[in-house]
Amino acid sequence: MSNMPILPVEAMVIGLSDCDAGIVRAAFTGRGVQDNWGRLKTNKPFKRVTTFEEGCANYVWRMLCFDLVGHGKHACMPVCADFDLSDAQEVLEGRRVRYTDSGYDEYKGRSKELRDRMDALVKTVEAPLPVECKKGLLRWGRALGIL
Repeated sequence: MSNMPILPVEAMVIGLSDCDAGIVRAAFTGRGVQDNWGRLKTNKPFKRVTTFEEGCANYVWRMLCFDLVGHGKHACMPVCADFDLSDAQEVLEGRRVRYTDSGYDEYKGRSKELRDRMDALVKTVEAPLPVECKKGLLRWGRALGIL
């Protein structure tokens, strides 16, 4: 049996756009769980990113794992999560941006905007959850001396 948390997914996506709600729902599996609840997936929702939303869903899943699980392989800082957003942005723009491209600074600006948007989505989704559910945040907050 998985140690991933079972959470009220539908309560977490209330008020979100259909696109954002779909991104969040992709992080959960509803198999064997009642009605509007879901278990956080143990692995990335999409192994190969073919749409913008899939790349965003992988990023959101990784951040939710870090914030809500806080044990095992999900206890590490998600330093590579930005790669998922790069995948999403490359699918959206239809090309892979190289460091030598003249538009690289613009690309980085769009990347930051996308990351900020997805981080805000994660915070919105986590907002209705009690602090006790945020095991990863509590663990790292204590380790860093913030809590």
